[in-house]
Amino acid sequence: MKKLLLAVAVASISVACNNEANNTASSDSIVVAPTDTLPVAEVFSDYKEGDIIRKDGQLVVYTNGAWVPVDNDLVLENGVTIKKNGEVVDKKGRTIVLEDGERVTKTGIFFNRAGAAVEDAWDATKRGVTNAADATGNAVEKGYEATKEGVKDAAAATKQGVEKAADATKEKAEDVGQAIKKGAQKVGDKAKEVKEDIKK
Repeated sequence: MKKLLLAVAVASISVACNNEANNTASSDSIVVAPTDTLPVAEVFSDYKEGDIIRKDGQLVVYTNGAWVPVDNDLVLENGVTIKKNGEVVDKKGRTIVLEDGERVTKTGIFFNRAGAAVEDAWDATKRGVTNAADATGNAVEKGYEATKEGVKDAAAATKQGVEKAADATKEKAEDVGQAIKKGAQKVGDKAKEVKEDIKK
């Protein structure tokens, strides 16, 4: 029995080693992709001294291997000013705001959240703001039209309600008038009867 178990163990180890050798041989082959299919955007994953990023709503600068909160406005090598609230102002006075994950190097190169360099952050922001303004304008216009129609509908319903109430009030007033007239007639008739009775 012991010899049988030993033989099975040796056979198992032999098969396992053989499989591992086959796997190693097949994983040594390398497939090379053509270079023209690689992305052209420059992507950085390591930070450099003086990089500025917004993290969790706070502006921080990379100093001595650590992220330190920004206490004062910073002026970059290209003359761009980064305010401690995250506003970035170029030499022409154009302003953009850094969003969480966006980064600017000390030389003024912008990177998006994915780490890809942004060629012209000012124009990209202007396009984004223009698109947002257009969308907001369209939404406001649609809201105005809907409100205008709602007011018209409410006015029509109110007018109908007032007309019905006026008609009902008029009918009731006529009924009250008739009742008063009948009551006055009865009082007049009674007064005549009393007068007749007094004369007798």
